[in-house]
Amino acid sequence: MTAPDPFAALPEAALATVTGEENLLILALQPGDESLDCGGLIAEACRRGRPPFVMVLHDGSASHPGSRAFPPERIAALRERETREAVHRLGLRPERLLMAGLFDGPTPEEGPVFEAIIRAVRLVMWARDCNLILAPWPEGAAGRAAHRIASEVAAGSGVGHIAYAGARAVAPGAAREGWRLGIAAHQPAKRAAIAAHATQGGGVVTDDPAPRISPARLAAAERPFEALLRPPA
Repeated sequence: MTAPDPFAALPEAALATVTGEENLLILALQPGDESLDCGGLIAEACRRGRPPFVMVLHDGSASHPGSRAFPPERIAALRERETREAVHRLGLRPERLLMAGLFDGPTPEEGPVFEAIIRAVRLVMWARDCNLILAPWPEGAAGRAAHRIASEVAAGSGVGHIAYAGARAVAPGAAREGWRLGIAAHQPAKRAAIAAHATQGGGVVTDDPAPRISPARLAAAERPFEALLRPPA
């Protein structure tokens, strides 16, 4: 028996209703997250003439640790090219994407690297005149770190903060208040963007071929909506 969709009861809302026409910065942890989790939102914002700025923190270099033909630096270069092609397929101009290039590994939640990330995100928001940050819901260690980054940026800069649930399920029972953004019109573009991340599909790196995007996550990315949530305090 299929579990009920945890977001089906959220009210549907237009993007402008959720964002208040603010300039958006989308913070993604890994190459590909921007397409899986926010591809429809990016496409809709571009369609409306208000393209977001997308910042991808990690370089994705650890995604195929068993490959000799594709060492980390080669994988990182491939994943950057894939991400640039993916956002192009969503309608985003190349200057609206920043690959921050943080070496793959756990996203820090404290310490000097964490503080440096905070400063970098604040600088990007100021330079790009962004006043609303969208970041992952704080589920799992990586999600919690991204949430802390966004929360610190919002608190220190006075900007807004919204969480995106993306294709990952939010833990049952988690307090949720938010909206469903209908993306049915953008599903072909979202599928094309996800397909651009070919190294994650299992057919490129033949000496470490396991797909890096799980079938469950791909299935969840097929929802005709994306969930945007008020983040926890």
